[in-house]
Amino acid sequence: MLLSYKLITSPAVEPVTVMMAKRQCRVDFPDDDVLLGVYVTAAREYCEKYTRRAFFNQQWELHLDHFPLPKLKSTLTAEERFDWPFFGSAWDYFAIRLPKPTCVSVDSVTYLDLTATLQTLDPSAYFVDNTSEPARLVPSQNMFWPYTQQYLPGSVRIKFTAGSYGDGVTVNTCPKSIVMAILLLVAHWYEHREDVSELNLKSIPLGVNALLSQYKFDCLDYRT
Repeated sequence: MLLSYKLITSPAVEPVTVMMAKRQCRVDFPDDDVLLGVYVTAAREYCEKYTRRAFFNQQWELHLDHFPLPKLKSTLTAEERFDWPFFGSAWDYFAIRLPKPTCVSVDSVTYLDLTATLQTLDPSAYFVDNTSEPARLVPSQNMFWPYTQQYLPGSVRIKFTAGSYGDGVTVNTCPKSIVMAILLLVAHWYEHREDVSELNLKSIPLGVNALLSQYKFDCLDYRT
């Protein structure tokens, strides 16, 4: 199943203010404030895309064709028995992994039932492990994922709030390396506004990608 998700609500604030961007670009006039604000947002979006993270709290929606089903077999293999007596790997097949860490909350789980009627799954029917990356949803004890309409793609939709470094207003733990990467991008775009340049531009040592690589999330194991 392909991993499909979209942004629903953008973060309330940016990791870098327009004032910080102006100081980075050595600008002391207000004429370019709106432009610099666009650069800041674009730089944050680039950094989030590169790291595969959501920096400040924002709502996303994950689309699935159906709920995950376990392997249809009567006995557990040696691989699945490695954590006896808990058999956590057996339940691992039921897990739904959420992209864009870190998960703050799961806001809703909706699906089309066998009659193609939209249903909202009761929060008591599933458990959210948001301490791991990626966060995992599994059915609650003694419960299973419901059957969905089998012939309609995107039958399951999960809205969740993600934010690795707080909401940016009351909590802001965004690493300074990420702030620096955003500032470097803003200054570069402000100085070079064309798609191409006649200058022989080169990446600086410890540039944007090098600053971001330490926060890159690259272990989403999607087994649905």
